[in-house]
Amino acid sequence: MELMVVIAIILVLATMVISGVGWYKRKAAVGRTQVMMASIERALEEYSSDSGVYPAGDGEEGSTADLYKVLYGDPDGDGKSNSGETVYLSLLDPNLTGSKLTVEKVGTDYIIMDAWFEPFRYLRGNPAAQMNPDFDLWSLGVDGKGHPNGDAKSKQDDLTNWK
Repeated sequence: MELMVVIAIILVLATMVISGVGWYKRKAAVGRTQVMMASIERALEEYSSDSGVYPAGDGEEGSTADLYKVLYGDPDGDGKSNSGETVYLSLLDPNLTGSKLTVEKVGTDYIIMDAWFEPFRYLRGNPAAQMNPDFDLWSLGVDGKGHPNGDAKSKQDDLTNWK
């Protein structure tokens, strides 16, 4: 009888630890994504200060391909910053590995990824659809679903630069 009580206590404690680890991993991924978004925003401000414009973006899955090119100084998209080009965000180096990896090659383009390895979305050039006057940048969050103009349930965990 006492052995069953001890086993039950161990199972309860194990369940608490496992659920706590999941919560911690999600919180860490949210923090990492927010830091990456802030870095991209700063790099975009620097780029805009130098060039006088923000790059265009349609808000779709591959919308950060052009951001990668201008922010990493890789206009030809070969994975290397070109000599003479300004690197606004060195974190976009596709040669980084593990948890430092922030871009992924999709087809012929490098796409900027969030902590869940889903593409960030970037919208610029459509003032009627934008939430910010300059540009919109967002992650679809842990569920990978949503859109700025979508229903509240699908975008409840989205991370955006306009909240």
